[in-house]
Amino acid sequence: MNKIQYHYTNLAKQIFFLVCFLYFFLRFLIMMEIIFFRIDGYYESTNIPLTLLLYAVLFTIVILFFRGHKFCFSTYDEDHLIYHNTLLRTEKKLELADAKLAVLDTFGIKFFSAQNADPKTEKPIFFLPFFRDGIIEAVQIDKFYKMLKAKEDIRVVKKFKVLPGYSNKWKFVTIAYGFLAVILFMSCATPITVVIVLFQNH
Repeated sequence: MNKIQYHYTNLAKQIFFLVCFLYFFLRFLIMMEIIFFRIDGYYESTNIPLTLLLYAVLFTIVILFFRGHKFCFSTYDEDHLIYHNTLLRTEKKLELADAKLAVLDTFGIKFFSAQNADPKTEKPIFFLPFFRDGIIEAVQIDKFYKMLKAKEDIRVVKKFKVLPGYSNKWKFVTIAYGFLAVILFMSCATPITVVIVLFQNH
């Protein structure tokens, strides 16, 4: 079986989530110091179980976003296409013999049971997304596209020139994530100082 995987959108996005994890971890260290050192004015008002639960949720969310592109992938051969979601433990399967029209648009590949189907009004029998907390691997999806083109019983319609997620306009997304990462990293200065001061004074 051949595989179609997803890749993280850009490096700046991954760095942003790493900085998010660092920021929350520093805040978590402050709370732990308040609890362990029983700091007056803060320890008494701290709900320890709720605090631990809150940070566990925050860490889980950041990790899920950081590795989100790894949870989904597709496998295929000449006869079948299977979309896997390992996070939800679900699978969706398409018999390629049932597909007569494949439309590649901005969001993914839509399969229809009739060659004259109207993609604007009719619901596809199967949908392979290009984005799942990341972008689809270009080489792998191109190999799948060429296989579809080689099939005489499937009409293939491609509505773009550059694979979505790889065009120049996505550079603005990279710049935005990079800017947010820098701002958040600068915000880490305060909790770092608090962690050091609390540790030195206790």
